[in-house]
Amino acid sequence: MPRLIVLSLLALSLCVASLTGNRALRAEDSQNRSKPQKYLRITRDDDKKPRSLETAVVSYVPKTGDRPVTVDLVSAIHIGDDEYFNSLNRLFKEYDVVLYEMVKPKDVKPVRGFRDREPNPLAVLQRMLPSMLDLEFQVDSIDYSPKNFVHADLTPKQLAAAMEKRGETGMTLTIKALMEILQKYQSEWSQDGRLGGNISDAELLSMLTRKGGARQMKEMLADKLAELGPNISLGGTLDAILIADRNEAALKELGRQLKQRDDGKPLRIAIYYGAAHMPDMAAQLTKRFDMKPGPVKWVQAWDIRRESKTSVLEGLLQLLQEVQ
Repeated sequence: MPRLIVLSLLALSLCVASLTGNRALRAEDSQNRSKPQKYLRITRDDDKKPRSLETAVVSYVPKTGDRPVTVDLVSAIHIGDDEYFNSLNRLFKEYDVVLYEMVKPKDVKPVRGFRDREPNPLAVLQRMLPSMLDLEFQVDSIDYSPKNFVHADLTPKQLAAAMEKRGETGMTLTIKALMEILQKYQSEWSQDGRLGGNISDAELLSMLTRKGGARQMKEMLADKLAELGPNISLGGTLDAILIADRNEAALKELGRQLKQRDDGKPLRIAIYYGAAHMPDMAAQLTKRFDMKPGPVKWVQAWDIRRESKTSVLEGLLQLLQEVQ
């Protein structure tokens, strides 16, 4: 049973990774720029132990012409330390436009703070993993109220239409997506020595019940997320609907913003989307918008060395008490 819980958390974490002018930002080492761009990475200490999980901010500028436009791909992981989201809130003030992802009606403004609104089953499920790992959830921590924030995603009706076009429903999408994720990673989970036979059920149970267990679980999740590298994939079904279709919506809005603001003045636009969206976003910026990559900076999302205030199970119980 403990093993099943941990495997389920890994699958959920991988899904979450799909759905950042201050000191938290770190410039990319130029010697690594020849390699394919990563959008998540782990930093390690001298003993090679995970120190932090970081997300990339990759700048794009026009290949030709003198229009002063910068488009930054601000990669997101949707659960992180409180300081991670504080850093992002400060960063977003530097942009003229922040194009953000969220499947919602166009006229509904996101409400910051889970405790400020009536919880629903989906909201509770979304907050289970961050509660277990002593992390925060993006929608509870990002301030979507500034005027420079522009919705650049599908509405629920548009998402339903995209699913119907591909012969999917909410139920079939969920089942297929879960099966694809489990099929893709189950062999790795059982063989790579991180969650396989080298860890007993008793050790996994200890991970769930002691305070240090949350940090250990974050180490394993961060390793798995970073291993995805530049070619992050959520499986064919999720890639088609949750990435391709939603990226198209974001890039259409980017085109509208560039056209509306074509006045010769300097323009900075951020596209704030999950890290899994970024390889396709980067390809489209190069191909459709004739842009080229520039500097890369990194922002710390998880301080993996930080001791959790509670154990994994205590965090879950606290969440359940809040929604009673």
